[in-house]
Amino acid sequence: PVDSVPQRDSAPTFVHKNDYSQHFFDTSLRPQNFIRDSKYEQGFDEYPDLKKLIQLKDRLVRHRAVPPLFLQCDLKTTNLYATLQTRFDVILIDPPWYEYHQRAPTVVNEYWSAKDIAGLRIGELAAEQCFVFLWCGSADAIEAGRIILRHWGFRRCEDIVWIKTNKEAHELDWEREVPTNLAMKADHHSICVHTKEHCLVGMRGTVKRNVDSHFIHANMDTDVIVTEEPQYGSTRKPHELYTVIEHFCNGRRRLELFGEPHNIRPGWVTLGNRFDRASTFEPKTYLSYFENRSDFSDWMCPGSVMEIYEGHPSGNTPNCTSPHEYLLGSTPEIERNRPQS
Repeated sequence: PVDSVPQRDSAPTFVHKNDYSQHFFDTSLRPQNFIRDSKYEQGFDEYPDLKKLIQLKDRLVRHRAVPPLFLQCDLKTTNLYATLQTRFDVILIDPPWYEYHQRAPTVVNEYWSAKDIAGLRIGELAAEQCFVFLWCGSADAIEAGRIILRHWGFRRCEDIVWIKTNKEAHELDWEREVPTNLAMKADHHSICVHTKEHCLVGMRGTVKRNVDSHFIHANMDTDVIVTEEPQYGSTRKPHELYTVIEHFCNGRRRLELFGEPHNIRPGWVTLGNRFDRASTFEPKTYLSYFENRSDFSDWMCPGSVMEIYEGHPSGNTPNCTSPHEYLLGSTPEIERNRPQS
């Protein structure tokens, strides 16, 4: 579209503009499809120092990761702490909210109420310093998620937003006669077409971002993820969230609940009821994987990282509540280059 903007004593000026809302109405292609370099691996191309830092952190995370483990179980009936016999630094939870059933009632049959989700005894699984990442969809579950976090003993500290594109799947799936990603499907209870989901971040314990580098590295990622929406009925979430978590939290004990086979990942214990092979998690074996290996080039143990921030100008002192073998450690180069408060 072209608008004519008249100016006093001058010829009309023509302003070209992109009307993405009208384009969405005409084609079902979402405005966020046109964000440049939205893929996570492209996001740091114009920031070479940050890109190098991410590469350094990724290598350290891979080196210190325990083997990928999973456990087939019914989360409603399993005593999680008695089964796992340890506490975790990070817990990622993707519950089957009723909202997912509403989106695709013929595909998603199993769902939990907010009361069922709140009944998970997450507090028993959380270390003294712990972060919970709770996927909450895009509707009523967002408010329910905040209440549930408080019920578990966490306070909300961040909100990560997943913005869904539909570059690859905006045409109709004629066989099922539904849009493959429901680009134009309206929720009868909403005003706008939902094209995003929220992941609430809850924190337990005291973490001081300016001195607790042994446990967190803040400001290495943004709170927005832009990726393609999965097929109709799928509740699969973007794998980029794992990277955000691993960059941010230096705790090595990572747990995911309501996982599926595609969620199994080095460094994580994944629990769910949809695995098609024998479980690999065993408590004693899992705990045996944690050791302070120092064969990584220039690796600094957590105690050495804490010494850097003793006598910080803020007057804060590092607060370490976890045994050092459960922490990632760092390197001098990572500490020099990472964003700091």
